[in-house]
Amino acid sequence: MSDETSIVTWDSARHTFHDEDNPPPALLAWAATDRAEPSPPPVSRLEAFAAGEAPAISAAELFCEVHLCAERGETRAYPALCRLIAEDSRIADWLDDAVTETLPGILIRTYDGDPEPLRRAIESADGDEFARAAALAALAYLVREREAMSDADMQVFLRRLRREAAPRRESVLWLTWASVVASLGYETMRFEVAQLGRDGRIPEGGFSRAEFDLRLDLARSHPSGLGGFRYDRIEPLRDAGSAIRSLVGRDGAGLCALAWNGESGW
Repeated sequence: MSDETSIVTWDSARHTFHDEDNPPPALLAWAATDRAEPSPPPVSRLEAFAAGEAPAISAAELFCEVHLCAERGETRAYPALCRLIAEDSRIADWLDDAVTETLPGILIRTYDGDPEPLRRAIESADGDEFARAAALAALAYLVREREAMSDADMQVFLRRLRREAAPRRESVLWLTWASVVASLGYETMRFEVAQLGRDGRIPEGGFSRAEFDLRLDLARSHPSGLGGFRYDRIEPLRDAGSAIRSLVGRDGAGLCALAWNGESGW
């Protein structure tokens, strides 16, 4: 399919996602901007997959459609994404590097105004730890940028996580916990960050006092309060095409290589 090819249905777009190594820019642009259909198929198929009702959807298609939902700002995708973070321990098998790199931005962009699904995803012991950490970074950004929770409520939530959430060992979740505490400007929680290190939940040297102070200073100095998040490249995802090409191009693999064993289904 060339850039000039006219895409007229989601079925043809979906076949292209699966069959072509590098979906053309025209396809990504169409998918991100077309709004002729009142219930966008990417959202519907993502919802069905999250509910366990879409066995034929491919990993490559899921990867693309999640990013396209973010570019379109489709808030209907948000509950399904949160459910997958909470329940799909193999989410990294189809999101790959996007779990750590673009998932926070996807969640921020699709956020529907209700922080509860994000909180449940973060607290879920059944979820992938990297995906839960991405959800925590997104929630913290939304607290500062959209007042998803009050600072008092967010601090209560963070402290509950530290007391109760799994895993009770070293994890990227706790490294992210420490980072968002600083990026939110919660200097009074400095001791609790240090305690996580003493408890062995942050790797030695993984988050120093200097790192905490850097994010704290950025949070204070930036008018929006988002300086620490921007330093960590936590921001809404608005350009799906660039994100997709950046992620799949690293090892020279085509988009379809993300599918399990080259199969079209799960």
